[in-house]
Amino acid sequence: MTRYSLYSLLWIDRESEKEISDVLKYKCGVDEEHIQRRMHLTIYHSRRRLIDVKRSKSYEIIKADVKETRFMVLAPGGENPRKNINVNKSPVGIRLTRRNIAMPRLLQLRRSFYKYENERVLRNRRHKTSDKKNAFGSNHFQPHILMIRPGNRINVNLTDIGKIFREELKYIYFNKFEIKDRIQ
Repeated sequence: MTRYSLYSLLWIDRESEKEISDVLKYKCGVDEEHIQRRMHLTIYHSRRRLIDVKRSKSYEIIKADVKETRFMVLAPGGENPRKNINVNKSPVGIRLTRRNIAMPRLLQLRRSFYKYENERVLRNRRHKTSDKKNAFGSNHFQPHILMIRPGNRINVNLTDIGKIFREELKYIYFNKFEIKDRIQ
């Protein structure tokens, strides 16, 4: 069975990614092999082809303030500590809070896709896209960035690593917005 996916991705610039990697490695004790490369934030995901949406790249600087980020396990319900989620066997990243200075621009980029969710694309699905929900992807949009791959040996209390991260970094910069699709 063939599966289609459309992604709109906001890529972290190389300098910011290096700063993040250095903080994770030298201040938080994350092994280099477990630090994610090519960090990005997914703005929009669709499992259906959206008519008139083409692959593209554009460049602009978007600044996110690190003080308005929180570490989380990238698993359902991972934004809250849970006994059934093993931090060391799951990917870990940060989510941007609604108060983050980057949110207005992120939501503007996300909203640019809503007009393409027409009846032909939706078929029998209900049109439920909003700033929090998506007709095809996650039921709850939380802008997040994967930073630590599974197999890490970090402290299971993500509050500790988050505090260090927010003390060491002030901003994360994004510099490329890309729309791409994939057929599996």
